[in-house]
Amino acid sequence: MPLGPVSDTLIKQAVSADTVESRALATQAIGRLIRDADLSDTQRRLSETLFDILSQDVCEEVRRALAITLRLSDNLPREVANRLIADIDTIAAPILSSSPVVTDEDLIAVLRSRAANKVRAIAERRGLSRQVSAELIDTNDRPAIAVLAANDSALISRNDAARLVELSSVDDLILEASLRRHDMPQDLAVRLIDLQAVSVEGALTPHTQHAATLTQDTASRAKAGWATSEWSAQAMNAYVTAMMSKRTLTEDVLARAAGQGDWRFVQVALAHLAQVTPAKAAMMVLDTQSYGLSALMRRARMGEAAQTLLLASADAYNAMERSGSRVTRSRFQRTMAERIATHPAADRFGELWLDWLDEGLGPRAVPI
Repeated sequence: MPLGPVSDTLIKQAVSADTVESRALATQAIGRLIRDADLSDTQRRLSETLFDILSQDVCEEVRRALAITLRLSDNLPREVANRLIADIDTIAAPILSSSPVVTDEDLIAVLRSRAANKVRAIAERRGLSRQVSAELIDTNDRPAIAVLAANDSALISRNDAARLVELSSVDDLILEASLRRHDMPQDLAVRLIDLQAVSVEGALTPHTQHAATLTQDTASRAKAGWATSEWSAQAMNAYVTAMMSKRTLTEDVLARAAGQGDWRFVQVALAHLAQVTPAKAAMMVLDTQSYGLSALMRRARMGEAAQTLLLASADAYNAMERSGSRVTRSRFQRTMAERIATHPAADRFGELWLDWLDEGLGPRAVPI
């Protein structure tokens, strides 16, 4: 019985051609034909026999062609996949990072071998389970752990997220990657931001007397940028609560968030600072007449500069919302910059307001 779309001539070339190049090219062609094919039981057994032979070819070019072409295929037998991941790094890596037939058990066995390049290939793999992520952190391979932290599809338990935070204190790559994770618990996110601020301060202290001011500014910018539209109400509340407990929920943070159009964060933050319920704050924050927002800010004891900026931001936000257009963060900031330039209080607060806008951030949809 023919092996699906693969001819007998092509199989013979892959198995017994005189040159390495011919065997590798034939193996590559077979892999491409088989990887998405709907095989019968008999055809599947024949393909398993063929792949078993090819995976033991003495020339690495043939084995690599098999690994690369079948790295995403369900038609690669698990036994052959395991032979390939036991091979040299350049052959193992495509299977470790992509193959759907490799199990958690297979991945953990590789992680426990501490083979560095293979560990890093696993760190790139989409959809890693919590168990595999934990085993990878156990390797203490910091470059691989940084890759894992940057892999937003990898599942990580709260305990292992805390381990990432601890490693972030001694490794800047892990710190930067961890800061970008969408699922980092909010209290741990605040700790990461504080670590980043300390890192900046340590680098600047020998060179400038303004290090402390710049460090605080960096942390404020980061915290303003953490409030995203994907967070649930519970997550947002937990994040703001964590900031409150560390006394890092400053008016600088609120002003920057408002300047970026992140009124969902501002609303929750003001509710905490003013000690009112979130429902009541929601009614007051975007009151089109601004009376409710003004009262809320006074109760939160915000300074005049921050209050004026928040009022201008709320006015701009309401105007854009009424227009029905979904704007990017950069467009909102440009609108705010234009309003600030002509604001009656620009002479007193203009420079501070423009700094609060944090114009270095790239385009991003304004959370609703």
